[in-house]
Order: sequence, then structure tokens, then C-alpha cells
Amino acid sequence: MIEMRGQQFFDDPSFPFFIDRYTIKQNEIIAPHKHDFVEFVYIVSGNAMHEWMDKNSPLSPGDVFAIEPNTVHGYIGSSDQETIVYNILFHRTLLEREMEALLRFPAFIDFFYLAPFLRNNASFVPYTALDNYQRLQLESHLRVMHEEFKQHRDGFSIIIKSRWIECLVLLSRYHNENRELLQAPNTPSSYDWITSIVDFVERHCEQELTLISLAETCRMSVSSFTAKFKRATGMSLVEFKHAAQIRRACQALKQSDDKIAIIAMNVGFNDISFFNRIFRKYTGCTPREFRKNKN
Repeated sequence: MIEMRGQQFFDDPSFPFFIDRYTIKQNEIIAPHKHDFVEFVYIVSGNAMHEWMDKNSPLSPGDVFAIEPNTVHGYIGSSDQETIVYNILFHRTLLEREMEALLRFPAFIDFFYLAPFLRNNASFVPYTALDNYQRLQLESHLRVMHEEFKQHRDGFSIIIKSRWIECLVLLSRYHNENRELLQAPNTPSSYDWITSIVDFVERHCEQELTLISLAETCRMSVSSFTAKFKRATGMSLVEFKHAAQIRRACQALKQSDDKIAIIAMNVGFNDISFFNRIFRKYTGCTPREFRKNKN
């Protein structure tokens, strides 16, 4: 299994971003591989086959999708034509400061976080297919980003980052607008949605996640979402989020010598007193006592 690492593509660790316009040749085989970064793919033209999750899915112009880290996938070139794609590789740390604002958009959560998990469900179409107007908008941004990345002129990273944020917002809108078509004829069950939300909250517990935005993402009322989330986890959303944050804090206390206040902030607590209280609630001891007895 080929495993790709970000350092192979990101020349500057402070700007973990890479973009390329790649041509998948006729009958070319890109072997199954995985990577430790997010991969965004946009199909400009052609109809190669995408292999992922032990499935083969034909690609079409205008298809756009995100591949989560550690997801195995590959490509098989078409027998009759080349397939041109834009590949964007990035670590989510690239948008660390902007993520809190982006996570307030249910459609953003849906497309960039939940859709990769929902692809496990056979009834869920794996790609968002853009219409002609949406394609023109997106491609104009991708062309500028690609050119700026190639030339590396002064300020290129600022232009790329601002354009990429705009792309993410636009794609969230497109995904929301096209959602009815995306899910036809089958729709993931409420169990699929809740399972994906649980995984999402576990992975991103340090972020500010609201009950309203997550319920809207699942197209559920707050009361229905709350009941189904508690049925699935045995906890409320806040309780589950706190438990995930404390698990992450415990790991940091074991593996690093960072100050407790820094660890608290890194896992999403801005109030050290509140962090200490929640930590004791879930572990029965203070962070300092936990670190002292970690061995």
C-alpha cells in the first residue's frame, strides 16, 4: 500500500497546500494509495474510474469530492480519452483560524466532513455534480490558484488562501442547492446521519459545534436530533463533546510536557477553571494529578 505524506508536497510547513492540474492518461492506472492530508478533486473533463471503499465509480465533468485522510483510493484511466482533474492537497491546519466560522454552515459540515463518512452507505452518491454555472465559478478560482501556486510570486499564499476559502463557501452553497438531486433516489437513514455526526464530533471536539447547526445538517429538528444522538451515544451532545475533549486532553497530558493551560486551550477550553472542573467530572482527578500518576 502506497502511503503519501504531506511533507512530500508541502514545501512550507506553515502553508500546507498543493494544487496541480493533472491528466489521467488513457488506460493509466493510479494504484490504490492513502495519505495523511485531505485531497480535493474536481473533474474538468473525461470519464476515468475512481476506486474507493472497494467500489468503482465513474467520474464525469463537473464532479467534485473530498477524500479524507487515510482513505484508500485510486484511479483507472478511460480507454477512449484522457481525464483532466484539479487536485488540491491540504492539511486542515491551513484554515485553523477560519474553521470556527466555516463550521457554522451546515452545508460545509455536510460536504467536507460528513459526505466522506456517508460514502460507506451504498445509497449515498459519492460526488457532488456541479451545473454549468457552478463549474464556471469554481474553475475560475482554481485557474487563479493554480497559476499563483506555479509562479510563487510575492503574496501568492495570501491570494490562494483567500480564493480557497471562497471556494469552500461556494461549494457548501452548491452542495446545499444540489442536495435533493445528490440524494435521489435514496436518502441515508437517520442512523447513518447520527453515526456520521458522532464520528465528526469525536474528530473535531475542540471546535465550537452548535446543536442547531448539527441538527440542520441532518435535516432534523433540534428535539429529534437530541433524542437520536442520546439514543446512539447514551449522552447529550455537550456531554459527548466534553468526554471527547477530556480524552484528547488525557492523551496530551501523557505524551507531552505542555502546560495544562495550553492543553486546555488546544482541546477547546478557554476557561482553565471550567476545564479543571470538567476534567475532574470525567476522570475523578485534576489534570495535575492525572499527569503525576500517568505512569
